[in-house]
Amino acid sequence: MISVQELSKNYHDKEVLSKISFAIEQGEIAGLVGPNGVGKTTLLSSMMGLIKPDHGTVTMAGELFTKTEMYQKVGFMQDNTVLYPHLTGYDHLSYVAYAQNLSLDAVEQISKRVGNDRYLHQKVGEYSLGMKQHLLFASAIIHQPKVLLLDEPFNGLDPTSLIRIREIIRELAAQGTTVFLSSHNLNELDRMTRHIYFLKDGEIIYRDLAEHHDFSYLLTVKNQPVGERYQDIQVEVINETQFIVKKENLDLVTRLLNKDENPIVDIERTQFSSENLYREIYQEA
Repeated sequence: MISVQELSKNYHDKEVLSKISFAIEQGEIAGLVGPNGVGKTTLLSSMMGLIKPDHGTVTMAGELFTKTEMYQKVGFMQDNTVLYPHLTGYDHLSYVAYAQNLSLDAVEQISKRVGNDRYLHQKVGEYSLGMKQHLLFASAIIHQPKVLLLDEPFNGLDPTSLIRIREIIRELAAQGTTVFLSSHNLNELDRMTRHIYFLKDGEIIYRDLAEHHDFSYLLTVKNQPVGERYQDIQVEVINETQFIVKKENLDLVTRLLNKDENPIVDIERTQFSSENLYREIYQEA
């Protein structure tokens, strides 16, 4: 499991992390969400000991993260700036295998599982963004960690790769690995977890999507609805022909549209998602 207690970090008198505390159970997948520059990478790096926090403790896999031996139990996927362009993917994974006391067979096995075996012996400087993501992910899980921290694992992935990575993460969680991942891909987070941690003003805001059972409807109509009577109904306008209406107002809106001879082209039920919470927490229009 993961336990963070009173974690704080300041940069030049700016408080980036303010006494953050939270816990993630073993085998659970949890998401970390927030706009660029809010401190997500700082939080993950502080948890990994790569940045020294000003205050607080981090416990992972049942132990305080104070010794280098913990890296044998924890995997961390950073951004691609940690890669060396003149080395091959095989060079990178071989080094990690050596540091983790693994045989070189582990390099071949993890490469086939993640999908970067086709270009394993190619220099990283020739890699695309998606290829680098494969290598970083493989490096993070080659030693089958008990805890896995992922910083934007879905960046640059094509649909095939995204599905593969998602399935591997789910497999690891099913085997007992605790996963904490930062991502801007809210739709993908909704597919993987109901546990979302929002980082705002240096503080953690936890939300469990399973507690929200509300749903609405996305209506696509022929023409934009006009008239004062629509202003009294809570609707969220998407564009000129699409808007979202709450389930309790659906019948009323449908009757008004029929009265105005404004045909409904399509109705789609929309479940409450992390995007709804994101808009609420960060006051996005």
